[in-house]
Amino acid sequence: MINKISKCELAKEVFDYEDGQLTWKSSPAKHIKVGDIAGTKHRDGYIQIRFKGKSYKAHRLIWILHNDAIPNDLQIDHINGVKDDNHIDNLRLVTPQENMWNLTKAKGYSWNKDVSKFQARIRISGILKALGYFTNEEDARQAYLNAKAKYHIIGGAI
Repeated sequence: MINKISKCELAKEVFDYEDGQLTWKSSPAKHIKVGDIAGTKHRDGYIQIRFKGKSYKAHRLIWILHNDAIPNDLQIDHINGVKDDNHIDNLRLVTPQENMWNLTKAKGYSWNKDVSKFQARIRISGILKALGYFTNEEDARQAYLNAKAKYHIIGGAI
């Protein structure tokens, strides 16, 4: 009987990994069989697994199963941006800032009522860099996306 279990022990003792999914090594409940896929898709898009009254993100357990513990200052990123694609080759360790860079939604631009134009900006190493003013939203968005491609390179130097 497992009373208190670390995430490393949990990943190794309770689950098997196959093709981006975790399956149960033993039955944790009457309605779950050995070999069943563990977890369900949560409303946030990630696969979550309930075990012994706790919730675990599947991608974190899969990373731990293959690489051991996740350092406290790092996060697991889905390279392709698909939150339920937990293939190990789609997961990587990143800083919280790098994880934010992987968002597909453009942010970095807004309407500036003082000049009646769209303003594009990007944050680089904590410093806000102005990208310019634009008469239409699409140009401001594109300026941000171009800067994002140039400056928000995961694992690269700025």
